[in-house]
Amino acid sequence: MRLRARLAWQLIAAHLLLTVGAAAIAWSAIDRELRAQAEASARSIGRMLARGGFSTDERVLARMRELSGFDFRLDATSASEGAVLVVEDGRAIAVDYRTERYREARRSVLGATLAVAAIGALAFAVIAWLAARRFARPLEQLAEAARALDRDLTRAVPAVGSGEVAMLARELEELRQRLVAAIAAQRQAERLATLGTFAAALAHEVRNPLTAVALVVQQLRRERPDDVALQRVADELARLDLVIDETLAFARGVPCQPAPCSLRAAAEEVQRLLMHQASHAGIALAVHGQGRALADPRRLRQLLLNLVRNALQACSQGRGTTVAVRLADGELAVEDDGPGVPAEVLPRLFEPFVASDGGTGLGLYLARLIAEAHGGRLRYERAGAWTRFVCQLPAAPEETHVQA
Repeated sequence: MRLRARLAWQLIAAHLLLTVGAAAIAWSAIDRELRAQAEASARSIGRMLARGGFSTDERVLARMRELSGFDFRLDATSASEGAVLVVEDGRAIAVDYRTERYREARRSVLGATLAVAAIGALAFAVIAWLAARRFARPLEQLAEAARALDRDLTRAVPAVGSGEVAMLARELEELRQRLVAAIAAQRQAERLATLGTFAAALAHEVRNPLTAVALVVQQLRRERPDDVALQRVADELARLDLVIDETLAFARGVPCQPAPCSLRAAAEEVQRLLMHQASHAGIALAVHGQGRALADPRRLRQLLLNLVRNALQACSQGRGTTVAVRLADGELAVEDDGPGVPAEVLPRLFEPFVASDGGTGLGLYLARLIAEAHGGRLRYERAGAWTRFVCQLPAAPEETHVQA
């Protein structure tokens, strides 16, 4: 049975019980009152007969019955149901108080009881309907939403009711959102674990031949130090080495060994590694300012490489022309005049596999991991035509020697 029907039946049943109880109490009081009146009348009749010298012929008795309003019998030996027996001045008088007045009172009580029961039942049905609109229906909707959570977690819990009911709806919706987030996190963790295992194996297989190639290039550069092509090959090998480190960081985490270092040195190395890519796309890549931070230089280069590469890709997609790295103590920012991050991507910007420019969706995720591994944080800003990724890092002590 639905909650609204149960509420209506319970209210009506309670009303009927109260009405019947009140009628029984009222009728009991009326019965006692009429019985007391009959006893008083019997005593009065006995005194009149004993002291007034009245005869007891039928005419006198009929007149006394008419005046008292009660039917009585003289010299009775017992009282029938609905009668009282009174002994007054030696005479026993049985008075029947269930007269027409008694029956009229009974009809009045019964009529009033039925009227109150009918009107009250109707009133409580209306009250139940109104209460159902305010309480029962919202509770039924919440119960239905709770049952739906087993089948479809994407269905939002409706905001229904008021007061405690509305609070219950909000808490149920928050529970649904936590369940969705927990399931998504579990699935993401499973994907990352699988991909991490594969990435670690792949990076290991790539690094061995890459190391051999790098050694050959170093030997050739010592023999031909002015060869620009060899320098470019060396730079590309260094960039590939950073990419392998990035892949391993994704697979195994980002342990770092912070030390006071120059942000400018890391930024200029990344600029050198990506300058050819920027020039080929017609994008100006510049470094501005100086700064120091307490960071792992290799991880810092990985962070900058990801941010600058992300900015270059954004400019290539949106016809931007400028990427700038701005430095200050304990802070670095990479900005570009590209189109910015689409609104639908913003809530999940730093999550893995979220990309709007055709990339892998791991660059910003790893950059955030590196920032957090240093005790810093990475944030996104959009100011006018410029997109900025700002990374705050622990500042290096003033008296500490700076290593490049």
